[in-house]
This record gives sequence, C-alpha cells and structure tokens, in this order.
Amino acid sequence: MENWPPFTYKANYQKLVDDTLVEYKGRQNFHSYIKNYNPTEDYLNWGANKKYIESQSILFDPDGIPKVKYGNDYYYNPIMVSQFALTLHGRYKRGEVTVSQFSKTVDLLTELQESNGSLPFPFTFHYYRKVFKPGWISGMAQGQALSVYARAFEVTNNKKYINKGNKCLDFLLKPIEEGGTLTSLKDIDESLTNYLIFEKYPVEPSSYTLNGFLFTLLGLYDWWKVTLSVNKKHALLAEKYFYEGIKTTKKILRYYDIGGYSTYDLAHIVYKMDPKIYATYHPIHIYLLHALYTVTGDKILRDFANLWASYIRN
Repeated sequence: MENWPPFTYKANYQKLVDDTLVEYKGRQNFHSYIKNYNPTEDYLNWGANKKYIESQSILFDPDGIPKVKYGNDYYYNPIMVSQFALTLHGRYKRGEVTVSQFSKTVDLLTELQESNGSLPFPFTFHYYRKVFKPGWISGMAQGQALSVYARAFEVTNNKKYINKGNKCLDFLLKPIEEGGTLTSLKDIDESLTNYLIFEKYPVEPSSYTLNGFLFTLLGLYDWWKVTLSVNKKHALLAEKYFYEGIKTTKKILRYYDIGGYSTYDLAHIVYKMDPKIYATYHPIHIYLLHALYTVTGDKILRDFANLWASYIRN
C-alpha cells in the first residue's frame, strides 16, 4: 500500500510566497521559453533568449566558452557547459553561429566526461549540511549532457557522441548507493520505493530538487527519440526511465505547491524546515512542465503548468 503523506499549508508560507512574488516582479517572464518541444530544434528557445555575459562570476576561455567562479578560481561547470552548448545549438539552427562553434563546446564536454560516464564538478559546493568535495556528480549534469549529445549526433552524424551519451546514460542510472544519481521517493515514505527520481544533489536523505529532475527527463527523452534508429538498446532504456520519471512527476508535483508559488525542492517535507523557494526557479518549472506536457499529452503536467503560470501571470 502506498502511503502518500498529507500536506498542510502553514501560515508562514504565505509570507514566503508574498516576498518571493515581490522579488520576481520585473524579472524575465517564462513566456519566451514556452514551446512545443522537439529534440532536434532550439532547446526551450534558449538560442533565441538565453544570454551569457562576462562578469566577476563568469569568464570566457579563448574559445568563448564560459567558466564560473567558485571561491578564488574559475572552473568549467558541466551544467553550464551543457547549457551553453544547447544555446549555441539553438543559435546554429537559427543561422547565427557555425556548426564548428557548437561542436567546440560539445567536444569540451566530452573532455570533461570521465571514463565511467560521469561529468564531475571540479569545485567544492555547500548544500544544506553537506559539503560536496571536488568530483561530486549530479543527475542534472548527466541529463543535460544527453540533450547535448543527442543534438550533436543529429547535426554531425558522428557516432562518437553516441558512445559518450550511452556512457552518460549508464552512469545516470546508477543508484546513489553505488555513487550514482538514481534514487526513489523512499525518503518521503518507505512505501514509495517504486517511484524513481534522479537527484540534482545526491544526498541522504534526498532533497528532491524539481528543476534538476525535469531537465534530466528531457535528456532521457532526447536520447530516446534522436538515437533510436542507430542505438536501440540504450534508446529504449532511456524511454523506459523517461516514463518512470513522468509517473513520479505526476505524483509529487502537488508537494512542491505551497499556495501561490512552487518550491525548489521538498526540504519542507523531508527535512521538516521552511520551504526553499527562489524567484527564478518557479518560471523554469512552468516551461519545463509545458515542454514535458507537449511530448506526453499528460493533463496533470499541463494543469500544474497552467496553475503555476497563473500565480505570476499578473
């Protein structure tokens, strides 16, 4: 029997929501990123809308690829490298950059990938009470790399990206207990172990970060759809875990809704603390759910995307 815990709104949640809505006001809207998702087209309209500007926290290398400052040094963050590659792919599809510019970033990503398929972070990162030492990994990094490799293969037909993507997928599917990123909803309740999830931050107990999970699902979808004709075994594996992830998503979305805004993760349920919400992540949740709705036709995903859009529409 599945034991889904009740969720009760608390009075102090409203102040958190109100403060975050004030912070959100004036930020870029989610509408620019809404589109019917296609794994060979501009990823979530990033090519048309996403900008990278050099600053104190971002430095471009000689090839124009961004490095991020952590502490006193600049590092390649595998998530940012993937997102930059996806943005270049969209710009390539729009005729704004060459395929060479896109491929340089993809090939840097392949260099960052370890022989076991992982894309480790080379810097220390603090997350709640845990300190991730250099070499830590993330389901989101693995999932976004799949989106990059799928597009790189579609553009170049170079099978080296198939090999890199398959290793990336294999690592993504390793359980957290074995050093990977795959876990279940067991930390919500032991009866929910049949619902899988990929963790952006692999901690115990799990925090269930929403954006990282949804980005990872898009990566699985991309790998399935783009490589099926030449890579059947791994493509079908990606399909299987994509739909397992959609099953989980439909069940847990309500727990991220605290009445007027969505939370970043489920720390308020697992860790019994105040909800963690950021002004910038709520619109990301909306356009990710919309993208997943367009490829699944699932009304639950559509309804939550619409509900969450209504919170910030005005």
